[in-house]
Amino acid sequence: MHVLLTRPLQDAEPLKTRLEELGCQVMLAPLMEIALLEIGAQALAGATGVIATSRNALAALAASPAMDTATHLTLFAVGPGTAAVARSMGFGKVIEGGGTGEDLVPILMSEGSTERRLVHLTGDVLAYDLEAALSGTGVNIVAVPAYRAIACQTLPAEVIKALQSRGIDIVTLMSPRTARIWARLVAGLSPTLQSTGVTYVCMSERVREALGEAAKDSKVLVPARPNIEEMLAVVKRLAGSPKAE
Repeated sequence: MHVLLTRPLQDAEPLKTRLEELGCQVMLAPLMEIALLEIGAQALAGATGVIATSRNALAALAASPAMDTATHLTLFAVGPGTAAVARSMGFGKVIEGGGTGEDLVPILMSEGSTERRLVHLTGDVLAYDLEAALSGTGVNIVAVPAYRAIACQTLPAEVIKALQSRGIDIVTLMSPRTARIWARLVAGLSPTLQSTGVTYVCMSERVREALGEAAKDSKVLVPARPNIEEMLAVVKRLAGSPKAE
């Protein structure tokens, strides 16, 4: 089974290893490059909790002078993968969401109050705007930029060749933005890519929707829960089949 990973390189390498252990042949096509931003020492002043909806945010925090302050606070993690990274960084209290920003809303409403100041470490593009979603609820969220995701402009030549020769069985897509980048790059290929036979494994229904016409002739699978372990379970199931269908 030939699998294409589209995550940023630093996130894709551990997944590549795990998939190869399942017997998959793995190619990498990072669709975004992550640029960490500086988080100032005072960014968490007065905060009672930190919200991390991406491991990239935690990477930026780990490199910042605010890290010592952060580990004494409650960390609200978007899902189990981010929660595991937070615990490995030394956070003593980690509250874990179900895998999406939307899943964090009821958790933050039950934990937050007007006396609490929750700092959301964000990227330059929000997959889900927690501050807007919780506006008027009394939950005080302050967004602090932690990283930028820079879209790539071309696919690697070896990936294009493999796609055009139908040498890729599975393409994994983790976010709506990644799906939109993929759709744009594939649409620009010449000759036009015939994607029949490719199975897309998308993190969520929103990612599936973002693919649009790029997946019209392909099978698209969405795991039961929007997290890495569930996506790997889907790929493992496909890898145990004669072909990805």
